[in-house]
Amino acid sequence: MIRLLAILLAVSLVGGTATAPAGAVTPLQLANVGVAPPSDAALPASLVLYGENGAARPLRFWLDNKPTVWLLADYTCETLCGPMISIVSDALAHSGLRPGIDFRLIVVGLDPKDTAADAAAMKRAQIGPDAILSATDFVRGDAATIGALAQALGFRSVYDAEHDQYAHPAAAFVITPSGGLASALSGLTVDPTTIRLALIAAGEGKTGGWTDHIRLLCYGYDPASGTYTLAIGRLLAAAAAATIAVLVLLIGILFRHERLVRATRASNSFAPRPRTTTTK
Repeated sequence: MIRLLAILLAVSLVGGTATAPAGAVTPLQLANVGVAPPSDAALPASLVLYGENGAARPLRFWLDNKPTVWLLADYTCETLCGPMISIVSDALAHSGLRPGIDFRLIVVGLDPKDTAADAAAMKRAQIGPDAILSATDFVRGDAATIGALAQALGFRSVYDAEHDQYAHPAAAFVITPSGGLASALSGLTVDPTTIRLALIAAGEGKTGGWTDHIRLLCYGYDPASGTYTLAIGRLLAAAAAATIAVLVLLIGILFRHERLVRATRASNSFAPRPRTTTTK
């Protein structure tokens, strides 16, 4: 029994340090993922994006002469893209600003393979209430357009072909009416007050108040390290640590019990045997 538990403990320890599969995204590539906007960051106004109805429009059309919040998300993502969109839209809904008048929310499909149906499904799942819904556009572009947009914002991602997903920063970009970058916020921790102040500053044309190097990744499974990332990783690590601790404790108890049993047997072997008498 003790040997079996020791083997289980060894397997647990080995499983916790699994290496990345061959051909996966490397740690060096993941280290480059983040947000680092140039000093004069601005959206390229002439880029062509496709709206929800499939119509092609220049990027300036989506600016609509008002402050906007831009998100880059994978429409088929099953990890953090959906929650990021929901968190940002909820913060906007409670900001006290008027949707469609004081701001618009623009979500850009990060994966050029995503379809209009993918965009519509993500929008239905993550955006609400109705006022925010009517002030939100889910747009798409080809690979060159998305790449140019990301580069302009200092948005660095990496594509994991093995799992068909992107490792990318969960960032919300607040843009001025003229297309300049006013601020870059964490898309997973933004609150109504922060986004309200950022939009007011953007409406006044203020730029350059971004947060350097947003590193919170949207990436469910990290093949570079063979582990799950973010909160999932912490949860699994805690569960693994608890399992190992229980195994170690159980092995210790069993070892102690076995020593006591052996000591008792040894003591009994040296004890004088009682005399036996026979009656005639």
